[in-house]
Amino acid sequence: MDLNSGLVVTWRQRLLFSSGMILALYTLTLFISASLLFGVQPLFAKMVLPKLGGSPTVWSIALVFFQSVLLLGYAYAHFIIAKLKMNHGIILHFCVLGFALLCLPIAYPLGWDEIPQSGVPFWLIGLFAVGVGFPFFAVSANAPLLQAWFSNTGHEQSKDPYFLYSASNIGSLLALLCYPFILEPLLPLGVQSMIWTGGYYLLCLFVVACGAVVWLLGQADFPLNKKAIETPLNEKPTWHQRGVWIGLAAVPSGLLVGVTAYISTDLVSAPFLWVIPLALFLVTFIITFARKPLIGHSTILFCHSLLVALALVFMFRAISGIYILSVHLAAFFICAMVCHGELVKRRPNAENLTEFYLWMSFGGVLGGLFASIIAPNIFDRVFEYPILMFAVFMCRSDFWEQLHESSWRQSWGILLAGILLGLSYFDFSRPVIEMLVLPTTLLLVIGIVLMNKKTVVQSGLVGIGLVLALCFGLSQHSIFTVRSFFGVNSVISYEDGKYNLLVHGTTIHGAEKRKNDDGRHIQSKPIPLTYYHYDTPLATVITKLRDTKGGLLGNVAVVGLGSGGMACHSQSGEKWRYFEIDPEVVKIARNPDYFNFLATCGEIDNVVIGDGRVMLEKESDHKFDVIVLDAFSSDSIPVHLMTSEAMAIYFQKLKPGGVLVFHIANRYMELGSVVSSTAANHGGVTYINKLTKGLWRVNKNSFIFESLVAVVARDPKDLGTITKSERWFQLEQDLFSKPWTDDYSNILGALFRAYFYGIVPKEYRLKNEKNKQGNRAN
Repeated sequence: MDLNSGLVVTWRQRLLFSSGMILALYTLTLFISASLLFGVQPLFAKMVLPKLGGSPTVWSIALVFFQSVLLLGYAYAHFIIAKLKMNHGIILHFCVLGFALLCLPIAYPLGWDEIPQSGVPFWLIGLFAVGVGFPFFAVSANAPLLQAWFSNTGHEQSKDPYFLYSASNIGSLLALLCYPFILEPLLPLGVQSMIWTGGYYLLCLFVVACGAVVWLLGQADFPLNKKAIETPLNEKPTWHQRGVWIGLAAVPSGLLVGVTAYISTDLVSAPFLWVIPLALFLVTFIITFARKPLIGHSTILFCHSLLVALALVFMFRAISGIYILSVHLAAFFICAMVCHGELVKRRPNAENLTEFYLWMSFGGVLGGLFASIIAPNIFDRVFEYPILMFAVFMCRSDFWEQLHESSWRQSWGILLAGILLGLSYFDFSRPVIEMLVLPTTLLLVIGIVLMNKKTVVQSGLVGIGLVLALCFGLSQHSIFTVRSFFGVNSVISYEDGKYNLLVHGTTIHGAEKRKNDDGRHIQSKPIPLTYYHYDTPLATVITKLRDTKGGLLGNVAVVGLGSGGMACHSQSGEKWRYFEIDPEVVKIARNPDYFNFLATCGEIDNVVIGDGRVMLEKESDHKFDVIVLDAFSSDSIPVHLMTSEAMAIYFQKLKPGGVLVFHIANRYMELGSVVSSTAANHGGVTYINKLTKGLWRVNKNSFIFESLVAVVARDPKDLGTITKSERWFQLEQDLFSKPWTDDYSNILGALFRAYFYGIVPKEYRLKNEKNKQGNRAN
């Protein structure tokens, strides 16, 4: 039958195009599309991460890229709906989906191995565009396009198709959660890519089916719901409405980038932590776009001030536990719920659906650009995170209503109170002030909320004032602060210049004592502190290996420079070479106004800038006697330095009898079994130092820290007396910890082992104690 003829639809067509089948088809197609859309993001970002030294900024740039391509996809969908006939738009989209098949499977592109010295963010965006750009673009257009198609099917629910956006985000959420818990721990990247390719083929079939349905029903004179089709068009949105949509989308998008960078800097730059904030972000869409939201908007507004105040207490502190991490994530979730709830309240009718998504996506791009590219160039710390958190107050409609009702004198007074409160928090060396100010702030905001329902202006202005003061006050602590692609590095003067500290994130990466107790400047050779003091495991390894090799080590490679403290462990006649990925760290270490290690110990010019693994691979084979891997950024680990492929490079560059030294101290992950399993895969043996109290000198007041070191050699004899020392024990290969590769790593397993057993696995400690008791008995 010709559907364009106006004849009555047969019972077979009624059955084929039943209401339930149409709804199921579109829902399932959007589910598959969203799963692929968000599944490919951590997949390709993990492929790229090793090339950039494991920097958390990789994911920030990735988010901006994906948001930008999503914007292009939404613009393309809007063009199809607004400018083309239905059948022409369907054919065009089929062609786009088909062309993307030529770009599969997803893989790291050839010719992109060299990282430029400058402009890394733009180089990275180009890499993403070549590697995954077009397939992502083709999939990204499906969400608004399929909803617009559905609104033209005549289905009884087609008048308000926004509920399908909620179903779409459920697919996105499941894909994100499956990645770190199922795909990443179990499957290599190559297999993951093939699964994604198979899913894309399946998606194409479903999109063709959706297009066929709307092609037929959209042209029929017998729609399933004529009333829905004849709904009068909504008025065209004003530019004020569009601006509000952009702003309400920009703030949570920027906050997503900010909170992800904040938590991954202190933990690890890996999909496990990337997907948690993004999953929460999607949950907010699922809740707010649902027909009947699980959480009312008024409840969210009430909780907003309380959670933001609680997050402020820990804003400038290390993420030292699951509870603090939970506070940050909960505050982010509430802030995103506030913005997206306000956004949904302002959504237009279905006729302007694609334009609404277009401007919403544009706002997301602006927010991502601000947090990942603009903010790092105008702020020397991660100030965008607290600033965006308090910008959420200005996204609330009741904020402007209450601000209009309040007097300017009252508003300025409240803002000044917040600033004065923050000004008292300038000196880290005053722990009493530190302990009192932030809890007082929390109690103040809670008191305001409980005393008066109209509190959003008061709590918002107090918080904004406090953040402004804290940002200014923290800037006064450091002698020097610089922010690069690889994070924020600060040189901090402690105890009136007695110590200089190099701080990355919330971790000290080197310290030098500059003055004696009497206040006079030290003129002698500086003593390395923190993990590099002469009575720490790292220094002891160097001393014992020197004795084993007859007094001198020969050629030594050190991956990770820090403040340069390792340089003062070198001796005349040895050639030490340092590899550092961050040029700003090199500048700091070479400046005698900050640290004297390189200048005093004669190693100031022997530094190679670039990723340690890539640069080592360019060195001559069998060149080094010792290779030291000490390239941790805060507690974020560079996974690519611990893989089987990396281990093969190290052994290739070592001389016969050479030794690898891994500095694996970490607050959150057990990495010893990773090193031992990967080393055993190459025929190596691993010894690790004990952390028993009394074996090592630890004095945090003098900046001498506890550390964990794993040493690897092909033959235990190459380790000399380390194998017989009571401070060390052999780490057997863990059968439950697979060797990591460039294609496979299990961050989640490392986190779980540390949580349940500690950073030195419990079974190894027990085994060592049993051996010790047996030796005593003999």
